[in-house]
Amino acid sequence: MRIDAFKLKIIGIIFMVMDHVLAYIPGTPIWFGYFGRIVAPIFFYFIVEGFFYTRSRVKYATRLFGWAALMQLVSFALMKLFPGERMISNNIFLSLAFGVVLMGAIEWTKNNKTDKLKIILGIIGSVLATVGLLFTEASVYGIAMTLVFYFFRDKKNLMAFMYVVVSLLITIGLGGFRISYNALFLDDYQWMMVFAIIPILMYNGERGINNKFTKYLFYVFYPVHIWILYLINIFIFNGK
Repeated sequence: MRIDAFKLKIIGIIFMVMDHVLAYIPGTPIWFGYFGRIVAPIFFYFIVEGFFYTRSRVKYATRLFGWAALMQLVSFALMKLFPGERMISNNIFLSLAFGVVLMGAIEWTKNNKTDKLKIILGIIGSVLATVGLLFTEASVYGIAMTLVFYFFRDKKNLMAFMYVVVSLLITIGLGGFRISYNALFLDDYQWMMVFAIIPILMYNGERGINNKFTKYLFYVFYPVHIWILYLINIFIFNGK
């Protein structure tokens, strides 16, 4: 079965809600988080696709940074409104934005191979974007996903192989190579992000339903559903 971009994004959104329900609603079964591990890779994949299809990469990055700033401002306001409660740490927009900047810097370097100054500037830009991405929600995973999906975009089988290998090396490596049930299914199940490659490979390259609503669906839904869950956590579960 092959699926278009709209359907794949809907799958990502559903699993994203499950992941955040686990984060904000006490008593949620841990397996909600298992499904949540495939969400970020899906949207990083689409950020790479968008990078190659957008009419303006500058506007693309600016839009993501703008939404990241809005989410940060509202999250800060909620923290001030409810002092003592935990601050919302989710802001994937910032990770995706730095991913776009990283790819832009790499493209700049590739397109200016004969100009040493521009090559140096491109390398500096790539390093700065990498450092910026490292300090966002996606961190080292975001760097890895951006680079794998970018460099192997036109070689799907190799992309899938590299994605699985890199994901496992990072996740199991950061976990201290602890191989046990508790380590893999309770303490740190980030390695399950490898399963994101299945729906990604099912993507048929078509947009599916495409209008202003679908274009901005993720941009609006992502912060709003987190804010709603955050308020539910405070008013119903007393911030537990």
